[in-house]
Amino acid sequence: MAGTGLSMKVFLGILGSALFGLMPGVVADAANPEPVTVDMTFMDPVSITENNPLQFGLLDVNMADLEVVRVRPGRSVIDNGNNVLAGTQAEANLTVTAQVGATITIDAGNPATATGYVLRRFRCRYNGATADGNCNAGYTATAVASATLLVGGDVRGNGNAVLGEDNSSFDVTVTYQ
Repeated sequence: MAGTGLSMKVFLGILGSALFGLMPGVVADAANPEPVTVDMTFMDPVSITENNPLQFGLLDVNMADLEVVRVRPGRSVIDNGNNVLAGTQAEANLTVTAQVGATITIDAGNPATATGYVLRRFRCRYNGATADGNCNAGYTATAVASATLLVGGDVRGNGNAVLGEDNSSFDVTVTYQ
């Protein structure tokens, strides 16, 4: 047992020396701090309220594959296949509230699956703009406190329309840049 006690003392001595040797390294790292700047800006959250939906009215059930009815902001309607039978054709009307002067990106897309058509090619006008922006690719604008956002789009037939109502939806997302 006397040999075991000596071995234990040697082992503890080596372990203690090893730990003591690590301490100056820890102290050296702590003696050299580098301050790091934190960058942030507090903003009002963006809010979106739908005032009116995107409306295509009454369309011909026989709308052929790839025929298009286009409703644009400013209420222009293009219907080369004579598929609009009646009803109201109007762009979606939303109110966007955001931090004044901030740069915002407006995206429209993610249409829900529909039976007789595909929603696509969304166009936007923000805050009284006179020209359409491409909302599919992210329309950029400077925010005002509260503004009207008009969103139009295309209904492209797929040859599978059925009689009756076939409403769908899509997402409008407004984010700060």
